[in-house]
Amino acid sequence: MFRCATIILIVCLWCLSFGYMLPLLCSFQADTTNAVKCSVNLTETIARTDSIALKLITTGEACNFTVFYENSRSDITDCDLYGQYSNVYICDIRDVEPGTLHHFEVISKTDGERRNVSVRTGKLSVINQNSGLQLLASSNSLGVSWQPGPGRRERFRVLLRERQGSLVRNVTLKSSVTSHILNDLLPGTLYTVTVVTEAGGLQNAVFKQAVTVPAAVSDLLLENNGSLDSLRASWVTAMGSVDTYLVSLATLGSADQDRTLPPNATEVVFRGLTPGRSYQLSMRSKVGDQMTEAVTMVPDKVSQLTMVGLSDGSTLKMTWSPPRGEWENYRILLMNATVALVNKTLSRPVRQYSFSGASLGLVPGRLYTAQIMVEAGPFGNIAHCQGMLAPRPVQQLVVCHSDETSLSVLWSLPVGEWDGYTVVLRQGNTVVSQRTLSRDARECTFNVLTPGHQYPITVTTNSGGLNSSTSVIGRTTPAQVTSLRVTNGGSTDSLQTQWERATGELDSYHVLLIHDSSVIKNESAPAHTMAYSFLALKPGALYRVVVTTIRAGQASRQSVAEGRTVPAAVGEVTVSNNGRMDFLSVSWRPAKGDVDSYLVTLGDQEKTVHTLAVSKSSPECVFKSLVSGRLYNISITSRSGAYENHTIVQERTQPSSVQNPTAIHSARDDYLKVYWRHAAGDFDYYQVVIKHNNIFHQNKTVMKSQNECVFNGLVPGRLYTVIVSTWSGKYETSVSTDGRTFPAAVRSLALAERGTEDLRVTWLAAPGDVDHYQVQLLFNDMKVFPPITLGSSVGVCLLSSLTPGRLYKIHVSTFSGPNQRAQFIEGRTVPSKVKNIHVSNNGQSSSLKISWTPGQGDVDSYSVSLLLGGPEARRLETRPVPKHQNELGFSSLQPGQLYSVTIRSISGILLNNNTASGRTVPSAVTGLQADNRHTTCTIQVSWQEARGVADGYSLQLLDDRGHLASSGSMPLQHRFDGLTPGKRYRVLVHTTSGGVHSEGVTAEARPAAVSDLSIQANSSSSLSFHWSPPQGEFEGYDLYLYNGDDTLYDRRSGQPSTLQVSFQGLRPGAPYRMVVLTRSGEQTNDSAIWARTIPAAVTSLQAQSRNQSEMLWVSWKRPVGELNGYLLSLYNPDGSQQAEETLGPDAMEHVFPTLIPGRLYHAVILTRSGELTNRATAHGRTAPRPPTSVSFGGVTNTSLELTWSGPAGSDYDDFDLQWAPRDHLSVFNPYHTRTSGSRILKGLYPGRLYNFILRTVSGAGGGVGGGGSSAYSPPIYKSIRTKPERVQYLHCRPQNSTSISCSWAPPEADFDSYTIECLQDSHALVYSQRTGRDKTLYHITQLEPHKRYTVSVKAISDSMTSEAAEDSVVTMIDRPPLPSLTTRVNDRAALVTKNTILFKFNCSWFSDVNGAVKFFTVVVTESEDDGNLQPEQHHPLPSYLDYKSNSSIKAYQTSYFPSRCTEGPGDSGTQSFEISLGTGMDTLGGGCDHLQAQDRECHGCLSLLSRLSVRAFTQLFDEEQSRYNPPLYTDTYLSLPLVTEAEPLSGVIEGISASMFLIAMMVGVTALLICRQKARKVSVQEGPVVRMSMRRERPTSGVHMGVRGPIKIMHFESHYIKLQADSNYLLSDEYEDLKDVGRNQPLDTALLPENRGKNRYNNILPYDSTRVKLSYVDDDPCSDYINASYIPGNNFRREYIATQGPLPGTKDDFWKMVWEQNVHNVVMVTQCVEKGRVKCDHYWPFDQDPLYYGDLIVQMLSESVLPEWTIREFKICSEDQLNYSRVVRQFHYTVWPDHGVPETTQSLIQFVRTVRDYINRTSGSGATVAHCSAGVGRTGTFISLDRVLQQLDTKDTVDIYGAVFDLRLHRSHMVQTECQYAYLHQCVRDVLRARKLRSEQENPLYPIYENVNPDPQRGKPSHSLELSIL
Repeated sequence: MFRCATIILIVCLWCLSFGYMLPLLCSFQADTTNAVKCSVNLTETIARTDSIALKLITTGEACNFTVFYENSRSDITDCDLYGQYSNVYICDIRDVEPGTLHHFEVISKTDGERRNVSVRTGKLSVINQNSGLQLLASSNSLGVSWQPGPGRRERFRVLLRERQGSLVRNVTLKSSVTSHILNDLLPGTLYTVTVVTEAGGLQNAVFKQAVTVPAAVSDLLLENNGSLDSLRASWVTAMGSVDTYLVSLATLGSADQDRTLPPNATEVVFRGLTPGRSYQLSMRSKVGDQMTEAVTMVPDKVSQLTMVGLSDGSTLKMTWSPPRGEWENYRILLMNATVALVNKTLSRPVRQYSFSGASLGLVPGRLYTAQIMVEAGPFGNIAHCQGMLAPRPVQQLVVCHSDETSLSVLWSLPVGEWDGYTVVLRQGNTVVSQRTLSRDARECTFNVLTPGHQYPITVTTNSGGLNSSTSVIGRTTPAQVTSLRVTNGGSTDSLQTQWERATGELDSYHVLLIHDSSVIKNESAPAHTMAYSFLALKPGALYRVVVTTIRAGQASRQSVAEGRTVPAAVGEVTVSNNGRMDFLSVSWRPAKGDVDSYLVTLGDQEKTVHTLAVSKSSPECVFKSLVSGRLYNISITSRSGAYENHTIVQERTQPSSVQNPTAIHSARDDYLKVYWRHAAGDFDYYQVVIKHNNIFHQNKTVMKSQNECVFNGLVPGRLYTVIVSTWSGKYETSVSTDGRTFPAAVRSLALAERGTEDLRVTWLAAPGDVDHYQVQLLFNDMKVFPPITLGSSVGVCLLSSLTPGRLYKIHVSTFSGPNQRAQFIEGRTVPSKVKNIHVSNNGQSSSLKISWTPGQGDVDSYSVSLLLGGPEARRLETRPVPKHQNELGFSSLQPGQLYSVTIRSISGILLNNNTASGRTVPSAVTGLQADNRHTTCTIQVSWQEARGVADGYSLQLLDDRGHLASSGSMPLQHRFDGLTPGKRYRVLVHTTSGGVHSEGVTAEARPAAVSDLSIQANSSSSLSFHWSPPQGEFEGYDLYLYNGDDTLYDRRSGQPSTLQVSFQGLRPGAPYRMVVLTRSGEQTNDSAIWARTIPAAVTSLQAQSRNQSEMLWVSWKRPVGELNGYLLSLYNPDGSQQAEETLGPDAMEHVFPTLIPGRLYHAVILTRSGELTNRATAHGRTAPRPPTSVSFGGVTNTSLELTWSGPAGSDYDDFDLQWAPRDHLSVFNPYHTRTSGSRILKGLYPGRLYNFILRTVSGAGGGVGGGGSSAYSPPIYKSIRTKPERVQYLHCRPQNSTSISCSWAPPEADFDSYTIECLQDSHALVYSQRTGRDKTLYHITQLEPHKRYTVSVKAISDSMTSEAAEDSVVTMIDRPPLPSLTTRVNDRAALVTKNTILFKFNCSWFSDVNGAVKFFTVVVTESEDDGNLQPEQHHPLPSYLDYKSNSSIKAYQTSYFPSRCTEGPGDSGTQSFEISLGTGMDTLGGGCDHLQAQDRECHGCLSLLSRLSVRAFTQLFDEEQSRYNPPLYTDTYLSLPLVTEAEPLSGVIEGISASMFLIAMMVGVTALLICRQKARKVSVQEGPVVRMSMRRERPTSGVHMGVRGPIKIMHFESHYIKLQADSNYLLSDEYEDLKDVGRNQPLDTALLPENRGKNRYNNILPYDSTRVKLSYVDDDPCSDYINASYIPGNNFRREYIATQGPLPGTKDDFWKMVWEQNVHNVVMVTQCVEKGRVKCDHYWPFDQDPLYYGDLIVQMLSESVLPEWTIREFKICSEDQLNYSRVVRQFHYTVWPDHGVPETTQSLIQFVRTVRDYINRTSGSGATVAHCSAGVGRTGTFISLDRVLQQLDTKDTVDIYGAVFDLRLHRSHMVQTECQYAYLHQCVRDVLRARKLRSEQENPLYPIYENVNPDPQRGKPSHSLELSIL
C-alpha cells in the first residue's frame, strides 16, 4: 500500500511540474470494484516542422492507444508508455506535412474511448546540422555561413557562447542573410555558435563549436649574446589562450632542435651549436590541433614576394615587403631557366622592380624565376618567386558547326608560348561545359546542348596561372515538338492539339491545319503554348496538324498528327406513338458535317430493346411490339470514324386502360371507394375524377402500386360518374363507371314525450339526396308494429299502446335509390310503483328487513333508500335491488331508532317511488359492574350508556336462585341496600326504546388489581415491566401488551408469584399499553400502564442546494416505527448553529433559506417519539453565486480572453468553463490562481459561433471543511463568433471586354456567404453583391472595356466579416467604336495616279475608349457599287498575292503597321499616317518584285476601280502569348470608288483590231444574258408593283421565251411545253426566280425566345406584317403568337390562313385562332404521322365526347371517311358562352406525300373543287384555314391551285407564277418544291384538256374518264378528269 501511494505521489508531483493536475491519479482509492475507462486526457502537444508529439494521461489501467487521421481513419502510430509511469503515454507522429493543420483522433483500443485533437506543424526552415552550418576561424574572428533548408523563415539569430556557456553575442539577421562574421574574439578560444531559425513563433536551432586560431608570440628575438655555441630565444606571450609552445631551431646540415614549453614560458636557450652557422628559429603557439608559427633568423626573408605581368603585356613587375629585423641591401636575379637575365643590387628603401620585356626579349607565356636575397653582413636569406607575361589569345575563332544539341568552334594558334586551352560554354552567367585541351588543339565540339539556345563560347589560352581569352556566340537549331497529338475533347467543331514542349528554347510555333490537302489554318503560337485549339471546324471530318518550332528565324523539323472531330448530333428528333400502345416512330434531321451512318438504340430503364443501323440517307425508323405506357430511351448516334455523338430523347407508348373499375360507398354517406384491376404495361400513376351532371367535383392522383382510392366530402345518397385515367408521362387513357354514396341518416333524432304506454319521436331531415323515410318500432330486435313510411318532409311520429317500463328501439331509415341508412334511438315507457311494503326488525337491534310486491309492466331494478326518522328525514343509504328480488335487509343500524324506507321502481333512467317505516331493537348496556364496596348488605351497580336511541333502562337484582330480589328503572347507576350479607347476587339490566326492550345484561363483583405497575427498561425494539401483587385472594395473572391502537400485540399468563415481564421485537418509537389482569374465577380486575420504545433514526439523510445559492434542501427517508416529529438543526462550519426547526412526523424535507452561497453546512436531525429522540447527521453545500460582468476581450480569429468578476458574498474556490461546439481549445489562466477571473482561449476556429458556459465552483478538489462534493452556480451563457479568415488565392481575370471572372479558395472558417465588391480605379464602387458560401467562382458583368477594377471578396459569418481579399484586374479591350460615315477615305482628298492612290488618316478616326489602337491595315475592295458599305467582316482578309493569283477574290488587305497613337506627346489624335497604295510602301509590306517563296506580305499595283477602308485593331494578337485571343478590329466605311488613270492604248490597238469581230459577238451574247438577269432581279427585289408594270410592257401572246405574267388560256399548253423543254430548264429557271421573294421582311416576333417553342420548324416563320395575332392572355405580350399567316385570295385580302400543323403545345392556340377568326372551314393536307415522323399533332377529339382546348369546348358531330379524304364536322363553343356555338368542317386530304405531289391531278382537283363548293355555300364565314406540316409546301400548292382554278372559271388568262409570287410575299417557302410548282401546271393543263375534250363530244352525257397515259399501278388514267371537274 505504501509503495502504491508513493508512486502516485511521484506522478502527481511530476504533473504539477508541468502545470497540470491529475485529480484522477492523485485521488488514490485502495479498493476499486468497477473497471475505470481508458479516458484520453491530453496534457501536452509538441509541434515541430515535420513531426508532432502528443502526451496524454489516462485513468485506466493496461490501456492501448493509437492515433488516426480524423477524416481518413487511417492508422498513423501507436502510443508508448512514457518513462516508468503506467498511466502516461507519448504518441510520436512523424513525417507529417510542415505548416499544416492536422486533425487526429486518439482512440483507446481497449474500450473505444477517444479524443480529437488538432495541431498545426510549423513551416520552419531547418538548417542541416552537418553540411548546412560552416565556421571559418581566424585568430580574432569566426566566419559563420549556413544553407537554409526548405520551409518558412522570418529571421535568423546567431548566438555565440564561450566554453562556460555564457552568451557573448546575440545577433538578429534578416531571412535573406546566410553568413555573418563575429569579430573581436579571443585567439585560441573555444566558442559555440548557434544559428536559430524563427518563424511564426516557432524556432529551430543548429550549433557548432570552433576554436579561434591561436595568436603568434610577439617580439621574437634570437640572440647569441657573444656566445659561440649558444643562442637565446625570447618573446612576449601570445594573446588569448595557448596550450603549449613548440620551439624549433633549424640550420642546414644538422638536425633540428625541438622543445615543448608551457604557455607561461617567455625564453629558451639552445646550446652546443656550431659557431658562425646561420640558424632559423620557428616558434608555434598550439591550441588543440591548431598552431600559429612565428619564425626569425639572421636575417629574415622578404615577405609578400610576387612577380606579375603588367597590362602592357611586355613587362614583369616584382614587389615585396621588407623583412623584420636588420639587413643591409637586396640582390635580385631574373632567371630564364638557368640563364640569369638580370643580376642587380638594390638599396633598402626599394620595394619593387620591373623587368622590361622589350629590352630583355621576354616571351609571352614563358615562366621566369626571380630571386631576392636579403643581405646582412655574412648572413643572407633568399626568397624565390615565379612569374610570366600573359599568353596571347587564339586567333580567328569561329563557329564551324551547329545542330539541335551540339556546337563546334575552330581557331588559329596564338603567338608565344602556352600550356593549353580552356574552352568554356556558358548559358548566361552559368558555365554549362568546360573543356581543357592540349596546346595543339584547334577545334572543340560541345554536345547535349539545349536546342535553339544561344551560347557564348570562350577559348582561353593558359600559361601557368595566366590566361587570355576570346569569345564567339553560337546558337543551336531549335528542336521539333514531340508527342504531338490531336484530340477533339468531345467537340464537334473544334480540335485540340497538344504537344510536349520542344526541348530547348524557342520563340514560337508555326501551326498548320490541313483538310483534304488544303491548308485551313495557318497560325503562329507563342513559345509557352503546348496546346492549340481549332474552332469552327466541320463535324466528323478528318484533319491533319503540322507543328514547326521557330527560334530566331530558324525553323525546326515538322511534326505531323491527325485527328477527327466528333460527328455532330442529329437535330429535331421527333418521336411519336401515334396514339398506339405498342408503337413508336422516330425521325430526325440529319447531322451536320461528315457522318458514316446512324445507330438507333431503343431501351427501357433495364435493358436495350432494339438496335437499328440506319444509313445516313434515311433519317427515320419505326419500333413495334413495345410495352404500353413504357418510357423508352431512344439514342440516335452519329458515327464518323471511331467517334460517335449521341442524341438521347425519351418517349412513351400510349398507356393501357384499367379494367373493371368499380365504385362502392362502404356504407358511408360522404364516401366512395373506387377500385379496379391494374392496367397492363407501364404507367406512372392513375388519376381518378368524380363528377355529377357533367360537373367535376374531385380528382385524385393514385400511385401506380395502388388500385383504389377514396373520395370524401361527397353529397349523401347522390349518384356520381367516376372516370379512371391511366397516365404515363403526358399520355392518358380513361375508362368510367357509376357509384352512389350511402344516404345520410336523419339528424337530431329525439324523444319528445313519454308516458307509461306511449312514446313521441321527432327528427330533422337527413342531408343529401333522400327518397323517403321509414319508422320501425323494435323490442328485443323484434318488430312491434309494421314499419311506417313517411314522406321526405315529415319529421315526427307518435307510438302508443306500449308496455310500461319497457325499453323500445325506434329506427328511422333514410332511403336513396336501393340504399337505406338507419338511425335509431331507444325510448322507455315510465315503470309502475311497487305495492305492499313491509318493514320488520326481527328482534335485531342493528338491522331491518323490508319486503314488497312488484307493480305491472317491465322494470330493470329497484332502489331501496333508508331514511332516518321519516319520509322527510335525512337519507342514510340507498341500495339497488334486482328486479326479481322483492325483499332487502339493512344492517349496522342504530339500535332503537325509527327509520323510513323508500322503494323506487327503475326502468332505464325512469323512476316511480313508494314509502314505509320501522324501528330497530335498542342495544344492551355495557360496562355493567356490581361492587359490594366492602360492605355486607349493599351492592353498587353501574353501567355505561347503551348505544343508539333509548327511552330508559329496566334494572333487576336476582339471587343465586334466580329469584327477583329487587327492580327499578334508573339511569346509569343504582345501589341496592338491605341485602343479605354473604349472599351471591346477579344484576340484570334492559334498555327500552319506543316500547321495545333490549336483551338483558348481568354483572357480578370483581377481585382487586395489582399496584406499583412501572417500566423497568426500554429500547427501540423491547420493553420490560414490574409490579407489586394485589391485596386479597386471586388465582393468577393474565398479562396483555396492546399496541397504540388497542390491538393486542402479545398475551401471556403468570402465576401469583410473577412480578415482572419483558417483550421483544417491538416497533421503534411506538406506544404500548401494558395491562396486568388479576383473575379470580370469572371475575377479573386490571391495572395498566403506557410505555414507548425509543424511535429509530432517519435514513438517507441528504443536504442539497439544488443549484440554489441561498437555500439548502435537507431530505431524508422516514424511519421504521412510529414517531411524533423531528427536530432539525443546521450548523455553520465553525460549529455555530445557523437554524433550528421542529417538524411533524410526515415531513421528509425541509428548506433552509437565506444561507451563505457556496458554504458547507452540517445538518443534524432528531427523531422524536413522545419524549424519546434519536440522531442523524449530514453535510451539504449551497450553490455559489454565478460570476458577474462576463465579457470578451482580445478577440482574434483564433483566440480570445474571457474575463469576469467573482461573485460577492459567496464562498467559492474555482470556476468551471465549458463551450460548444466542443472544439479542442487551449485554456490558459494568466494569473495561475483558480479564483482569478480571466481565462485565455486559443485554437478557436475562425468564423465559428461559440457558446460559453461559466459557472462558479465551490468545494473543488474535495470541498471546504473536510467534506461535501463540489457545488456549481447557475451557468452564465455567453456567445461570440470569431471573425472568419479571409478568402484564399483570390484571382480575377477578364472574361471579355465588359466582364471579369474571379475565383478563390474558401477560407478555413465557418461562414455563411461572401460579399463581393468591385471598385473602378480603387475608389468608385460599381458593383456590390452577396453570394452563397458554395460559390468560389463569380462573374461580374456590365463593366467598361479596358478599365482597371479592384475586386474585394470578404467572407461573412453571421454579422462578422473577414478581412478583404483584393485583386486587381483590367477588363479586356474591345473593338473600337464604329466611326461615323463621314470618317472614311475621302475620294476628293486622295491623290490618284495610274497605279497608285495616296491618302492620309490620323488617330482621331478611331476612339480609344475600348482600348488603345495598336495596329492598322488598309483594306482594298474592287467594286463599282457606291453604297455605304463596310468591308467583309472577316479576319484576316486575303493578301495582295492571293488577290493577284485568284480572280475570284475581290478584296484584300495590306500588311499590318503599328499605330503609335499612344506614343506622341499631347493630343495623340493628331498623329497622322500617309499611305501610298501601289508603290510598294514598306509600311504596307514592301514591293512584290523580290519575293521569296515563304513571303506573303507585299503590295503592288492597284486595279482600275478600288474602294478603300482603314481597319484599326485594338488587339491583333495576344501580346502576353498566354492564350489565343481573336483579333478585335473595326473598319471605316468604304470610300467611294476611286478610279486610277488608264494606261495609254498604243501597242494594243493592233491586237484589239484583230479580235474585234470575236469581241463584238461575245458582247452581244453577254448583253443579252445580262439584260435578262437584271430584269429577273428587278422583278424579285422591287415587289409586286414593279412586277406588274413590267408585265404590261410585254406582249400578251404568251409565246415568248421566259414570260413571267398571265398566260392566255388558249396558249397555255404551248407555254407549258416550252417550260418543259430541255429537262424543264425554263420551268426550273422560273421557279428559281421565286427563291428570294419576300425574304427581306422582318420575323422579330417569331424569333423571340418565348415563341421559339411554338414553331415546328425554325426556318418556317411568319412575317411580322402578315402573321395572325391572337388575343392576349393575362397581359402576356407573347400570348398573341401563332405560326400562321394571312394569305390573300382572288376575292379577299385575307381569304386564307396558312399555318403549320399544330404542336402538342399549340393545339389550344389553333382552336383559339379558329374561334377568333370566325373560321368555318379547315383544310388539312397532311397525315399526323408520315414515314414514322410526326407531322402534325392530333388536334381534334377522337370520338364524340367533347374535349376542352383551353377555354373552348370541341365536340365531333360527324365523320365521313372517303377513299382519298375525310370530312369531319365539329361543334365549337366557348366556356364563357355555352349558349353560342359554331359548326366547323375539316377537309382532310389523306393521300398527299410530304415534299411531293399526289399521284394524279384528278384527286386533288376534285378535292379543291369540293372545298371551294363548301366555302361558297358558307355565308358569313371568315378565312379558310389550310395547313400541312410546315404550312408552306402542300398548303401553298392547295391555295395556289384554288386560286388558278377560280381564274380558269372567271378569266381567259391564268397566272401560276403570279399566284405563287403573291403567296410568297405573305409567307415564305409557299409551294416549297419545284415538283409542286410543276404539278400546278399539270393541273391547269389537264383541266384545259378536259374542257377541250368535252366540247368535242357530241353526247354531253358521255362520262369522260379516258386518258392518254393510263397508270398501271392504280388501274385508271393518271390524268383523267371526272365529270364534276367540268
